[in-house]
Amino acid sequence: MESQLWMILLIGAGTYLFRAGSLVLGSRVQWSERTKEWLAYVSPAVLGALLGPLLLLNDGQWIPIKDNTMLLAAVPTVAIAWWTRRLLFTVAAGIAFYAALYYFM
Repeated sequence: MESQLWMILLIGAGTYLFRAGSLVLGSRVQWSERTKEWLAYVSPAVLGALLGPLLLLNDGQWIPIKDNTMLLAAVPTVAIAWWTRRLLFTVAAGIAFYAALYYFM
């Protein structure tokens, strides 16, 4: 239990320092237009790398689409996110879609 607490604290401190450092240094650095264009692709790539395995795999094995509640809930949630561009509404819709699919499947 104590080692888990230390891990959580260290990860939190690392995350905070990384974000604070990028805010402090990012405002002082003049980025070229090409670098700005390249950096615009980083967030979607990281999001895809995190969500892809979560939505498609379970213990390294593909989840059949008919049994994949998370993927089936993610599709309308992405549509809601694109349409509304509101984080709170998107999260609420995602939870509602997942709960409904989990209940009816």
